[in-house]
Amino acid sequence: MNIDTIVGQGTATKGRFKESFGTATDDPALESDGVLDQVSGNARKAFGGLREFARNQPIVAAAVAGIIGLAFLRGRRNKRRA
Repeated sequence: MNIDTIVGQGTATKGRFKESFGTATDDPALESDGVLDQVSGNARKAFGGLREFARNQPIVAAAVAGIIGLAFLRGRRNKRRA
């Protein structure tokens, strides 16, 4: 576990609480703020998971990053031709 995973879980939990409290008090702004916190927290947890994977499997992570990079560059080259 790393700091991104922990903080992401905390933010997502805070978001669920805010959403529930917003629903209970009929406050749509608080409810939507809670949903945004949940999305943000889940994204940070996912980033933390990727960091952990890259730390534990550096060769596989480098290979995947290389494949994604080549696909991105190939897509840019094809757009220039059009």
